Amino acid sequence: MLATALHPSAGTAETGVAESVEASIAQLDMQISAAEQAAIVSAITSAREISRIAHQHNSPAHGNLYRRDAHAKATGCVRAEFEVNGDIPAQFQQSVFASPGHTYQAWVRFSNGDMLVQPDGKGDARGMAVKVMGAEGPAIAPELGSGDETGEANQDFIMTNMPAFFNRNIFDYAENMQHLARLDRKGWFFSLWPPRLHLKETIRAYQTVSSKIDTPLAEQYFSMLPYQLGDTTVKFSSRPCPGAHYRPTVDTTADDFLTRQMADTLQSGSACFEFMVQPRPDNASADEMPLDDATVIWEEEKAPFIPIARLHIPPQTFTGEAQQQFCENLSMNPWRGVGAWKPLGSLNRARRLVYHAVSEFRHARNRAPQVEPANWCVPGDNTPCTPQQGLNIRKPVWPLPRCFDGLFQPLDGTAASSQCTRGYGAELAEGEPAY
Repeated sequence: MLATALHPSAGTAETGVAESVEASIAQLDMQISAAEQAAIVSAITSAREISRIAHQHNSPAHGNLYRRDAHAKATGCVRAEFEVNGDIPAQFQQSVFASPGHTYQAWVRFSNGDMLVQPDGKGDARGMAVKVMGAEGPAIAPELGSGDETGEANQDFIMTNMPAFFNRNIFDYAENMQHLARLDRKGWFFSLWPPRLHLKETIRAYQTVSSKIDTPLAEQYFSMLPYQLGDTTVKFSSRPCPGAHYRPTVDTTADDFLTRQMADTLQSGSACFEFMVQPRPDNASADEMPLDDATVIWEEEKAPFIPIARLHIPPQTFTGEAQQQFCENLSMNPWRGVGAWKPLGSLNRARRLVYHAVSEFRHARNRAPQVEPANWCVPGDNTPCTPQQGLNIRKPVWPLPRCFDGLFQPLDGTAASSQCTRGYGAELAEGEPAY
């Protein structure tokens, strides 16, 4: 356990957090400047306060839970398969992508971005976090735990439906978090006194919080921050597979209509995303494709996205109480990964400590275990733990009937022997089994 673990009885002031962060940095041998370290301390302190204040607002109507300081409301955690493309280019065959054609089990958490639990119809950032299970290779951040006793680790991919963030780096982030801890959403972006205007960041924030969607399954999601995959610097993204279409079927005025829509879609249908990387050209300048300014969008004309994997979400039921509790306890961290994979930039360096500390804090407050999943099984579910737990599998009745339409005539002139009570292709009679 890291020294940044924060327990409810500790009553740790910012000085105590600073000591814990310093110890964790030394323990992990992280190369971080004194200024970055101070910003991380500030961010952790603010994140704890945001979680505490949000709990006061959320708990009366949404249960006595300490939630994440951001992306507090999950619209669903679903089972998925993460399949590495068979034709993945050699330069990307690293980390979890090392074996072309390999398929992993995964969990996907869809969420709304705000610290408060709000109606789904309100503009907000939308998140998609993917936890790929059973990846082979050395964990890049062993302190985050493993999902498998065999030594296999998990790998997390954290994305939102905006390609850029509204803070450039850890210093912007820490200052903005101080305002958010006072429920001051606008103070860091612009102020009359003291005079302040972060114009570009304000535009990015407006784009983020004005996002309204029909279903989480139809959005494109972005990493926003860069990573190193092998020798290649990349950002990553997931977008619906070509031809994917999800028809709206539920009342969009309901506070949880995104959950209802996804549940209705996955009752008998499936969903699909392409997972892509955006390699940074070797000749890219620090201005057009910076590594430590998350407000800048890398132009796709100069750095196109390349599909390297596919995420398949099969038909399933995910709204049970046990699975919703599992979803609340799930932790995501961009440093949870294996092999030749490294998050880049000051925001990513900070996330290793900040996300872990906030996860420790809310799990301790909720008296919930911190356990990495190793498969699709949900603790406390009433159904048996099998590879098909939670999936909606429809099997045909065997043997299949021989059905012919009314125009069919055997060549020998005999009568057609149809085993269907109505002609093949006609609407089935009420109560007649569907095959």
